Amino acid sequence: MIVFLRGRLIEVTEGTVVLDVGGIGYQIHVTSSVLKGLPPINHELHIPTYLQVRDDAFLLYGFSSAEERELFHKIISVAGIGPKLGLGILSNISPSSFIRAVQNRELTTLTALPGIGKKTGERILLELQDRFQDIPWDDRDAADVPIVAGSIFRDAVEALRALGYNEGEAERMVNQAKPQLAENYDLQELLKVALAQNGRQRGERTWRQRG
Repeated sequence: MIVFLRGRLIEVTEGTVVLDVGGIGYQIHVTSSVLKGLPPINHELHIPTYLQVRDDAFLLYGFSSAEERELFHKIISVAGIGPKLGLGILSNISPSSFIRAVQNRELTTLTALPGIGKKTGERILLELQDRFQDIPWDDRDAADVPIVAGSIFRDAVEALRALGYNEGEAERMVNQAKPQLAENYDLQELLKVALAQNGRQRGERTWRQRG
């Protein structure tokens, strides 16, 4: 399984990007959030990926974060939803809005998405509702953008990984810290805010569980 690619962005088309990774060009079908946050052509890009192996082709799908990829895995676990439809869902609704729709059984929100009819929407609610009960993604929309290589945000992710956090946790912490940053910030300030906010969220979750 190819879980991520890091390479030079050489081409962007509607719904796909091409990365040069060690002299090999990889075409990746990506979500709209990836396209909104791309670096300039010839700059480096890191993309979490999912590889679909078919009889006639190997297809790569790319995401703005490890968490978006995790949600994609959950979506395509639903009977009748393949990777192409799963990517389309994530390109037309934010992760937090999708999770809220499932948690609140908002069938009309789901059926408004391209390719989702009533029966498929009902299957999503049936199969995913219990899996989203404890996912605290409610406030991520504003900051949920790709973290590109060469940026201070990627440096922060790598620093958090060195502290023991995994890729998904580190990206979530950095994305959630962005709206809290002062105008003139550096890497140290970014890490301070990310760690402090993560500590507060853990404390709140522990309090709610005990309550």
